[in-house]
Amino acid sequence: MSQKKITLLSNYILILFLILFLSKCGNNNLLVTDPAAQEITIAFNNYYSEDWETRLNSIKVAAKYSNTVHAKNSLLLLLKAINDSHSEIKIEALKILKKMKAPAVEDKIGVLALSDANPNVRVFALLALEEYGNIKNEDIFIKSLDDKDWLIQETSLAGLMKINDPEIQTKHLDIIIRSINSKNTSIRLTALSNINIRNPLIYSELSRIINNKKSGLSILKAALLKIKGYKLDNKTKTRIIELLTHSDKDIRLLSFYVLKQEEPAIDK
Repeated sequence: MSQKKITLLSNYILILFLILFLSKCGNNNLLVTDPAAQEITIAFNNYYSEDWETRLNSIKVAAKYSNTVHAKNSLLLLLKAINDSHSEIKIEALKILKKMKAPAVEDKIGVLALSDANPNVRVFALLALEEYGNIKNEDIFIKSLDDKDWLIQETSLAGLMKINDPEIQTKHLDIIIRSINSKNTSIRLTALSNINIRNPLIYSELSRIINNKKSGLSILKAALLKIKGYKLDNKTKTRIIELLTHSDKDIRLLSFYVLKQEEPAIDK
């Protein structure tokens, strides 16, 4: 039997499986009476088209039911889509899976994050993993930080810092400090905006940014937001007082709130 015939037979078997699966969802007439089930079945059938746009549309149909009683059926199609040969289809599937946070596909998403040939696919895979907040993805984020693509670096950093573990940022303080000092503004902002710990080394970086009169507005604002609540050293406090007359309204307001919320009882 030729490879083409084997593939075609395999596809028909999968479609038959889906039809049988849907028919046992609590109603023997489900395929006749439930328009949603019918639409998903048609989408599953259309996914095997050679036209990538037809396959993409079938994924978008699955997205409509990703948060309904038909979510499991949508997931069957999305599992196929993340292995599609076309990057746009993988990305669309990853966008949907990011919202679903289905444990069954977490490991597969991790494989894409590390090994897909398309950097955009890796970015969306990392964004999906970020939603899980799972400590088991720690190594994936760390490895991806070394990627040459700065957007992958930025996404990996955010994913690492948002892991649901109270010790994660302390554990990787060196990565955070290095990122704060990156030449890339987006990476610096990602590091600053996701800080959720208090640490003397963090304070040192924040105060350095604030005292540097060449710091850009976005970086300065991010530093002011994160230094609130620290006990300020005299030099930094004097600089923040000066910023009360800054030409930018947001800088003035942030400086005011930093001074107002300074707490001597909170260590650096």
